[in-house]
Amino acid sequence: TSVAMQIAKSGVQTNIPDFNPGTFVEYLNANGGFVSGGNFVWAGATKAAPDFKYQGSVYVLGMTKQQKLDKLNSLLSQPGVYVVAEVKGNTGQHWVAVDSVVGQTVKMMDPGGATSTDMWATYNWANTSTFTYYKVG
Repeated sequence: TSVAMQIAKSGVQTNIPDFNPGTFVEYLNANGGFVSGGNFVWAGATKAAPDFKYQGSVYVLGMTKQQKLDKLNSLLSQPGVYVVAEVKGNTGQHWVAVDSVVGQTVKMMDPGGATSTDMWATYNWANTSTFTYYKVG
């Protein structure tokens, strides 16, 4: 869902009529977007939205809060980059869409329904384990 949120935010065209998280999952199910066991294939999003290109993942578990913030700022400083963050680390798995960084505050869009948009006020910064990113173009 967080990747679908970023695709919608980017405004790119998709191969999915009436694009939303539900139709995105249906498309991924039919087009190799999940492996056995249900894990998401990151590059599958690019099949659904060809101009939304998977770039990679940065593993940040074990880094300091400032190091994580610096990595995130480095990614977001690149034009056309969209990031999703895994925020529960070894305590579970949950991905949010990163909206922006304002000072020391990471603004998020949370498909889990959190009312706060402050990622590290909602989720312990120490548990943020991965930033996965896409680039439009």
